[in-house]
Amino acid sequence: MDTVTITTDDGHQLVGQLLLPETDSEDTRAAVVLHPATGVNQHLYRKFAEHLIVRGWPTLIYDLRGSGLSEQPGDAKNKDMKMSDWILHDVPSATRWLQERYPDRKILAVGHSVGAHGMIATQRDTHVDAMVMVAAHAGITRLISTFAERLRIGAVFNVVTPLTYRFLGYVPVEKLGIGRSIPAGVMHQWSGWSRKRGYFFDDDTLDFTQRFHQATGPLLSLVFTDDLWANRAAVDVLTDQATQAQVEKVDVPCGKSTENGPVGHMGFYRSANSALWPIVSDWLAAQLD
Repeated sequence: MDTVTITTDDGHQLVGQLLLPETDSEDTRAAVVLHPATGVNQHLYRKFAEHLIVRGWPTLIYDLRGSGLSEQPGDAKNKDMKMSDWILHDVPSATRWLQERYPDRKILAVGHSVGAHGMIATQRDTHVDAMVMVAAHAGITRLISTFAERLRIGAVFNVVTPLTYRFLGYVPVEKLGIGRSIPAGVMHQWSGWSRKRGYFFDDDTLDFTQRFHQATGPLLSLVFTDDLWANRAAVDVLTDQATQAQVEKVDVPCGKSTENGPVGHMGFYRSANSALWPIVSDWLAAQLD
C-alpha cells in the first residue's frame, strides 16, 4: 500500500491510498479507482479494495476535499466548497492520477453515490474503460422510499441545513446521521438540488445534462432493494440521462427477509456483505475480455 497525494486541477490536495497486488498475482491489464460517497471516509472502501487487488488490479481509494484525510482546518465552515467541485474536479483528478500511473492499462471505475455522479459526468473528459454505479442516485427527497425517511431528510435539507448554515456557519452532519464532516458549501448546494424535480440536471449554472448525454462505454447500475435513497426510480433519473452508455441494470434483493440480509445505502462495502462483491468484480473482469 502506498499513501498518495493527488493534486486536483484547481489546486486542492486529496489524500489517498494505492493498494497493490502481490507481484506474482498482478493482472497487468487493468487498474481500478474507487470514487467515494458524500460524508464517507476512504476507510469504508479498504476491504473491497483488498478484494479487487486479489484479482490482480492495483486499486486507488481516496477522500474528497473537505472529507476524511483530505480535510483541512476550517473546511467544515467553507461555504465556497461545493458538491459540484467534488464531481467536476476531485473525481476526474483521481482518475487522471491513476491513468498517469498506469498509462498502458485499462482503467476501471467504481462510484459510490456522489462518486458515481462525478464518474459519469466527467467520462467525456477522462474516459475510463468501464464504470460501476453502486447505490448512486439522484438525491431527490420526494423519491425516497418511505414516508418516515422522506420526512427526516426533508427536515435535514429544508430546515436544519439552512438554519445551521446561516447561524452556525456549518452543518452538524454527524449529529444528523447523514455522514461525517461535510463542508457547509457542499451541504448548501446539495440541499438545493434535493428540492429540484430533476436534481442537478435542473441547475442552470451547470451542464450535467450535456455531460451525462456525452458519457460512453459500459456502465453497470447496481441497486440494493432495501436502500431507501438509491431505489431504482431515483437511480434511473441518472441512467436515463446516460443515453450513449451501454447501461446494464442489476437489482439485488436485500433486507431481513432475503438471503442477502440488510445492505442499504452503505452496506455493500462492509465485510459482512463480501458475498456480493463478485457481482462487481466479475462484471469488471468481463469488460476486459
